Amino acid sequence: MSDPYGQAIVKHGLEDVQPRYRQFLLELKARDPTAYEGAVARYKTHVEGSDPNSVLDAWIGYGAWLASELAPGELVTIDRKGRARRVEGTNPLGALLIQIPDDKRARALPVTIPIKASTAQQETVALLCR
Repeated sequence: MSDPYGQAIVKHGLEDVQPRYRQFLLELKARDPTAYEGAVARYKTHVEGSDPNSVLDAWIGYGAWLASELAPGELVTIDRKGRARRVEGTNPLGALLIQIPDDKRARALPVTIPIKASTAQQETVALLCR
């Protein structure tokens, strides 16, 4: 991939986040058209035209925001052994980031998934996000 976004996801070993975030947008549109319009506006101000050196940060920040709009709760990172810890912002890049909803009946939302996720990370996604 030659674009800055493509280079960044390869560098950090992440799955492409854009298809997942499109799904988040579709869910938001179905639930609340006004919130969807706000999400589109936020995309235009926070992602479009972002600095090429921070384009992945912009995308992941947007995805974390979308996930929190759909499932208010907390953003956690899951390490390779399956241990969770709360994170501020969207770092560490290259990690498994999941939005854990306050509503325990709701599914968690994966914000980023490493291409080479460990077995524990894969099982966490399967258990909480599907």
